[in-house]
Amino acid sequence: MTATVQMPPKESALADFLTAAKQGVKRAGEAIAAMSDSKVIRLDVISAGVAPTSRLSEVAGGPEDLVTGVYITVSGDMPGHALLIFPFESALLLVDAITGQPEGTTTRLDEMAESVVKEVGNIVTSAYLNTISDFYQCSLIPSPPSLAVDMCAAVIDSVLLNTGQVDADTISIITRFAGTGQLLRGSFLYIPAAA
Repeated sequence: MTATVQMPPKESALADFLTAAKQGVKRAGEAIAAMSDSKVIRLDVISAGVAPTSRLSEVAGGPEDLVTGVYITVSGDMPGHALLIFPFESALLLVDAITGQPEGTTTRLDEMAESVVKEVGNIVTSAYLNTISDFYQCSLIPSPPSLAVDMCAAVIDSVLLNTGQVDADTISIITRFAGTGQLLRGSFLYIPAAA
C-alpha cells in the first residue's frame, strides 16, 4: 500500500513545487527537440502559478477559442489530472514542426496529426511527472492520452467534471513552444485530485 504524499499548503512548499514543475517543462522541451526532425522546438515557461479552476479558460485562452486539448489522468502517490491545451492553429503548426513539414502544411487534425499532438502531450506530461516524482520521491503514473478539439471552456469543463474539483485551485504552467520562426503557445494545467 502506498501512502499519499501531501504537500504542506505553505508558500515555500508551493515555490518548491513550481520550481520542480518548471524543471519538468525544461525536460519536456529537451525530449520534444529530440523527437523533432528540425531540432528547433523549444519550450519556455512564460508563467507558472496557482489559479482557481473557475479561471482556467482565461489562463489557457478565451473561453470560446477553438483549442486542442490532450488529457491524461495521473494515478499514484499524488493523483491528479493533466491537460495540455494549444490554440487550434498552434496545434497545426506544432504538427508541421515535429514532422519537418513546411509551416501551413497541416490544415486539419487527421489521424496522424492527432497522434503527433497526443505524443507531445504524453511527453510533456511524463517529463513534468518524472520531475515532480524525483523531487518528492513518489510514484506518479500517467494514463494514455486522449484528445479533444472544442471551445476552451468546453474542454476544461469536461476535465473539471471528471475531477469533481469545480471550486478548487490548480497548478498552471503557461509555456511557449518556439519553432521555426513561429511562436506556438500551449498551456499545461495540473489539477490535483480531491484529498
